[in-house]
Amino acid sequence: MKKLDIIVKYADLNRFSLAYVLSIIENYAASRRHVNRIVLAKDVVREIERSDADVIVVMYSIMTPQIFEEEFLEEISNVEMLKRRKNVIMIAGGPHASGDPVGTLTKLKFDIAVLREGEVTIPRLLDSILNYDDLSNVPNIVYKYGDKIVKTFDYVPPRIIGSAPFSRTFKIYAPIEIMRGCTHACKYCQTPRISMFRIRYREIDEVRRYCEHYVKHGIKVIRFLAPNGFAYGSDGRRPRPDKIEKLLKTCKQVGDVKLVLGAFPSEVRPDFVTRDVMEVVVKYVHNRKIAIGAQSGSNRLLRYIGRGHDVECVYEAVDLCIEYGFQPCIDFIFGLPGETEEDVEKTVKVMIDLARRGCIIRGHTFMPLPGTPFENEPPGKVHPKYLEALREIERMRRLEGYWKEQEHIAEKIHKYLHSRCIT
Repeated sequence: MKKLDIIVKYADLNRFSLAYVLSIIENYAASRRHVNRIVLAKDVVREIERSDADVIVVMYSIMTPQIFEEEFLEEISNVEMLKRRKNVIMIAGGPHASGDPVGTLTKLKFDIAVLREGEVTIPRLLDSILNYDDLSNVPNIVYKYGDKIVKTFDYVPPRIIGSAPFSRTFKIYAPIEIMRGCTHACKYCQTPRISMFRIRYREIDEVRRYCEHYVKHGIKVIRFLAPNGFAYGSDGRRPRPDKIEKLLKTCKQVGDVKLVLGAFPSEVRPDFVTRDVMEVVVKYVHNRKIAIGAQSGSNRLLRYIGRGHDVECVYEAVDLCIEYGFQPCIDFIFGLPGETEEDVEKTVKVMIDLARRGCIIRGHTFMPLPGTPFENEPPGKVHPKYLEALREIERMRRLEGYWKEQEHIAEKIHKYLHSRCIT
């Protein structure tokens, strides 16, 4: 019987997404005798050299900023050389592979890019690799076939198929995913495209079981993961406070737990911050901050980027958060495509106004992410008027964010997407 080693690349930035990947692989290995080892590796090259398996599958979960790290580039180059004497298959998943599958194969030299739904794809893909089957029968992948790049069929299951949010083997416990996908069409965002604009939710009983498992293992602060934290159970357009209450109330019943919803990693849209929702949330959550995506202080620009809400909605959400005893943390994106001098001035005014009300302002710089309608737009630049406003907000001690680093990364992404190789 052929032996299969599965090596999963570890990176601190991907730690929580890896918990889900490892859970899928552990479930797969439990029913497959041919799996020799599952390794979570900081040093992938060393683990490949140690392996005596017939087939070695190396799996990476990649976010676009990671592809510019020297350590990452050196490692995948070394793995490419090892493939000359070992049967190594390189698989990439995550947002970057989903957004730029062709570049992942041609520039980064991976063999296969997984586009979405690891629970559906990974078991079938591993079986096909080991048995040398036709990969065209595996959904949601792009792969090399000779000189050709082949994309297989898309498949998004009607519900989230239950991979646990933790790895039993490696003891990694991630925030519990309660929602997947988005129905909105923000032009800078990968999330709705990866999910094909569909939303799904984990059943409450399943979420409760995971909460019980966390408490059993000494984890008392439980964070929920969702693209829009206050959208649970909804159609993606209007909140369902009754569904949110049922979720939170059920999870509270497992014991002495502190629930985090509406803060990282379950930030919320301002149009989902309603009085009915806040009446529910204030009763159950531990966090005293609510993270809200405003993105711009210009209604014109909000319409252009496809946000689906206006500035007035942001103010209404802020007022409600403060009324119910929460501190709002408001996200803004600088240098968005189409941004004018007037848009900048309006956004500056809103940021300073909100900071004076006690809000945290969290700054970002626009990055042209692959797979989005804005992927071919120029990288974001932080306007001098933003810098002046940010200094004032910093003096108020109301400032957070990584806009400086993101400005440099945005330039690298733009060059990468418009070149034949990674530079």
